Amino acid sequence: MITIAQDRSNNENFSAAEKLAYIDVLRAIAILMVIFVHNSQTVNGLSAQVKSISEYGQIGVQLFFVASAYTLCFSQTKRTNEKSQLRSFFIRRLFRIAPLYYFAICWYFLTDPVNNILKIINVTPHYDLVNVVANIFFIHGFVPFANNNIVPGGWSIGAEMAFYALFPLLFRLFSWAYGKWGMLPLYGLVILSVLLNIAAQMLVGKFLSAELINDPFIYRNLVNQLPVFLMGMTIFFHHQYNHTLQVPIAAQATIFAGLTLFGEELFDSKKHWLLVVVTVCAGISFAILLNIFKELKFSSKILEEIGKVSYSMYIFHFGFVWYLVPGLKMNLEGLIEPHLLLILSFLLAVLGSFWVAKLSYKYIETPGILLGKSLIAKLQ
Repeated sequence: MITIAQDRSNNENFSAAEKLAYIDVLRAIAILMVIFVHNSQTVNGLSAQVKSISEYGQIGVQLFFVASAYTLCFSQTKRTNEKSQLRSFFIRRLFRIAPLYYFAICWYFLTDPVNNILKIINVTPHYDLVNVVANIFFIHGFVPFANNNIVPGGWSIGAEMAFYALFPLLFRLFSWAYGKWGMLPLYGLVILSVLLNIAAQMLVGKFLSAELINDPFIYRNLVNQLPVFLMGMTIFFHHQYNHTLQVPIAAQATIFAGLTLFGEELFDSKKHWLLVVVTVCAGISFAILLNIFKELKFSSKILEEIGKVSYSMYIFHFGFVWYLVPGLKMNLEGLIEPHLLLILSFLLAVLGSFWVAKLSYKYIETPGILLGKSLIAKLQ
């Protein structure tokens, strides 16, 4: 297999410290965007402009996808000589994601007291065997009612795991294409994924009812999100082979801001046929943002710490946004200005979920990662 790991001089560009400095910061920005949008949904009286900005925070998930694809490529270049590479890859990914996700399945079932404890006999309909099993095996990205109902926000985990299933093949394809022709075919693969997505969306529009067309499941599907992952892989190959964008940082920042504003306008329209454009805008803008952070060697200790535990924060922040912070809002609503209430409740949700995430990372995520490493070592 042709691999980009063979270029040792270029690998020097990817020190562990550098990786943490900008990738963890990006993850922190992503989770803060997600918490902000979910928190804003429970505050009344916000201006239309603030609502629009906060709703676009949902695109923070796409920033996670870009960062994930990028770091997977980074990791793959360091393990080209690993025995049973494919098996080890899937074990590593499973034990990175599954322990916390399985905990979340149980946690959210038990912390829904009205529907799932007080009504033990008549359990909430979405907690049926098919939906739970789909989440356990991470195929819920292809099961509409299981997609986001068992674990809040679980749709992104489904899309992520589906991408993991394709990643070894995609990485081989990218490496081979680059070895033959350079960066041009990688752009072509991204464009091809966009065209396939457009074709899929057209088929959806032709054969499904209006109600199903506008179902969030269509937006969340891997087919619609795949171009974003591929953009994360493409920017990695740019960096690995020292292909600079030849664009000043200020111009890159302007393009990022323009794409963000454009994507926000499209997102507000809620039009089914714009789903492709929204995800493409998000993927390009976040790939540019990643490049800016790398070129600037941007770091922030606070954001890095948040980024390290961003997966746990993603899983647990719903509990603060839905159950704990609303109590504060009920007591303060009408007493303080809505936008100040938004900021205050957002900070509390971030601090609370960060504190829980630190515990989760220590007692759930880290043991799971170590267990996966131990299993890989035993199977070598």
